[in-house]
Amino acid sequence: MKPFVKGLTATVLATTFVTTILPVSSTFAANNEPIMQTQQEDVTPLILNNMDVAVQAALTGPEVKKLKVFDHEFNVKPAYISKSKNLTIVNGQISHHLSYRPDDQFYYRIEKENNEIKKIDIQIDRGGWTVISAPLLALIAQYNGIPLTPEVLKELGQKMGQLMDGRWEYAAEAIVSNIALHVE
Repeated sequence: MKPFVKGLTATVLATTFVTTILPVSSTFAANNEPIMQTQQEDVTPLILNNMDVAVQAALTGPEVKKLKVFDHEFNVKPAYISKSKNLTIVNGQISHHLSYRPDDQFYYRIEKENNEIKKIDIQIDRGGWTVISAPLLALIAQYNGIPLTPEVLKELGQKMGQLMDGRWEYAAEAIVSNIALHVE
């Protein structure tokens, strides 16, 4: 009977030791219910808040830099807004922030008539090193007798940029859509 009591005592002591040194969240890790409900509720307002900040920067300024929207960083510049009678026209620019290379530029034009969105035009000027390196590489290729044009090299560079940075255009389009909804 004595070995049983010693084993039981050792088990109780080990369990007590483990449960006192582990954080509370580790102790309840098997629980399917969230421990703190407020952590999950705070995620959505953060995303909406950044979108609101982007809209505010575009409509009233000042410029906001490195604003994270849908896992991409943007620089949102104040837009130019012109109104005549029932027509409102918004011309703006959003930069997709790229580290250590020129940013992608996202230009937009919104036309709203009688508070109804009539047209949204978008133009993207790709950044990255492709803009600078493609003409230089094309010259080197031409000098060495390799038939490569700057256009082919730009396209190749842009595809490589998409692999590195992921698709970001949808996030910029979401910002522009929200601007269109909020401009008066």
